[in-house]
Amino acid sequence: MSGIYGVLIHLDKRTYVEADIDRLARWNKAYGVTVEQKCVQEKVYLGCSYEKYSETAPVSSPVLVRNGKYAVLDVLLYNRAELLEKGRFSDALSDEELLFDYIEKFGFASLEQVNGDFAGAVYDPEREMLTLFRDHMGVRPLFYYMTENELVFSTDIRGPISMQGTDASVNGKWLCSKLAGTIYSGTENTEFANIFCVKPASYMIITLQEGILQAKTTAYWQAGRKKVRLASEAAYIERMRELITDSVQRRLDVISGPMGAELSGGLDSSVIDILIHRLGREAVYVSWSASPEEIPYAEADERLIVEDICKQENISCHYRGKVTRIGKDSVIADKMRDIGMEPDVNAGFYRRYVFPPYINTLQICQVAQYVNNQGCKVVFTGHGGDEGVSHRSSPYEMFYNREYKHYFQYMWDSTRGERHRLYKTIIRCHKNLFDTGKKVRSPFVSVFVARAMLKKDYVNMHYRDKGESNPFHYDPKMYVRNGGSRNRLDVVALLGAYCGARYIAPYLDYRVIDYAVSIPRHMYTKNQKSRYIFREAFKDIMPKSLYELTGKEDTSWRNIEKGEPDVVEYLERKQRLFGMLDREYWSESLDMEYLEKWSKQPYDNANEALDMAIFGGIDNCLSLQNLISFSRQI
Repeated sequence: MSGIYGVLIHLDKRTYVEADIDRLARWNKAYGVTVEQKCVQEKVYLGCSYEKYSETAPVSSPVLVRNGKYAVLDVLLYNRAELLEKGRFSDALSDEELLFDYIEKFGFASLEQVNGDFAGAVYDPEREMLTLFRDHMGVRPLFYYMTENELVFSTDIRGPISMQGTDASVNGKWLCSKLAGTIYSGTENTEFANIFCVKPASYMIITLQEGILQAKTTAYWQAGRKKVRLASEAAYIERMRELITDSVQRRLDVISGPMGAELSGGLDSSVIDILIHRLGREAVYVSWSASPEEIPYAEADERLIVEDICKQENISCHYRGKVTRIGKDSVIADKMRDIGMEPDVNAGFYRRYVFPPYINTLQICQVAQYVNNQGCKVVFTGHGGDEGVSHRSSPYEMFYNREYKHYFQYMWDSTRGERHRLYKTIIRCHKNLFDTGKKVRSPFVSVFVARAMLKKDYVNMHYRDKGESNPFHYDPKMYVRNGGSRNRLDVVALLGAYCGARYIAPYLDYRVIDYAVSIPRHMYTKNQKSRYIFREAFKDIMPKSLYELTGKEDTSWRNIEKGEPDVVEYLERKQRLFGMLDREYWSESLDMEYLEKWSKQPYDNANEALDMAIFGGIDNCLSLQNLISFSRQI
């Protein structure tokens, strides 16, 4: 997997200069070890920071040429043998060369049969046509900025932002949803109004028509297009296990040398890690939690399950420290210096390393940094499991998907042994359908809400409706199609590259996710168990504590006693953060009068929740503001 980037230019109206191109290349430098650029007929600039993950894998030129066409590709293939056989290609080809030849022979629509994490750009000078494409689930990122005259694409979102001609206006819908605590889903939108993602499972063709650049996007795959119906429950369970095990095995086969793996104590990462061990590979297992020696066990602590897994498999797990810093000696600091920027260790974490306002940034960096120090190039993660594969289901999901027989049978079984059973079943159904159903289909609102930060007219302009519901618990097919997996994919792609260990997600194998969202929904809610089919598929390899896990396990961090804050430092922090906001950039969106008043209010326990939401909101705004400012300074 590599960093790819480029520019398509309408010659008559060029705005970008060499310094812009240099910054575009620098922000993608951390994704690979070899950089090569190539200019094609003065209209297209292509570049690639090339990386490979197996010492025995064939290596190709970062910029490829085939039949007069040029390509930069970010590829890790998991069905290489099948593609070689189908196209009768030479086994000496690298993954990049193989994918390019495969596309040339069978067309972009044939990407549906490519199992891998990939993104790419192919330029045809004869037709003056650039094609951008991504893998099925969008594991590999590809961002672009497009006007009538120019298009910029990049693996790293900071690439197009760094170019002076880019309009880096904030995305109003994103900002409103972030601060108002609602959902703004999508497979293509970003934090910026004019910077987008290439849609997963699609290819986008950009051509010059009537003097302007125009784009057309075509999907080559969609999750859950066909229902899957098998002969028995045992067949569903067997197929689930077979697909997930095969997905893990395929990913292990293309990685040589040591590897890391997240071990949270939840169903998803735990099953992946047990499979890695039982498939005969060694791994460095890492938990997000702190060591029990530093933070005592909580009542329902995830580390208790981690310990059961380690004992069962005879493996060990590394815990994060209670206080762990990513400082001037880290991998990410070295990579920042390599691109020409000295990190300010006195600045906040996001601003120090010029990060977008992503979630779980520090934890992900610490895991990648640790496994990198152990000689690992990749980290296996359970991401994507509960979003569709292991799936945190609810009884209402069966009714919503018109599996009425199974729904009423489940509700009837839930009252077994109770007096007045029929009456209680009816009451339980009524409560589930009207209370639970209404709740899960209502617009989602997070507990972290700071709507008062926003100007009312700005909210009305960008977020007039009440927001979207979160289909996570009742329609995983919709959740996946709407880009639910993006909440971690963009994050780990960037942070993994900058911290020295890329993330591998077996549950996001398109065959696995397609099967999981296509089978009957009652397979996930059965015998009074949620996530039923997944539990049963791996029951024989799970410790009892993991198999019987019913809810989200507690984390070690919740077992830390919180003292009263230093009221002087608290007020100083408010004023310091408020003073860092660029009033001009946020003039249309943020209510500066409200924030200024807030910054002068001393600590009050009654307002702590609102304060925390506003602190988080300002941090998000400062991260975005910093991203624009510093990305253009290198």
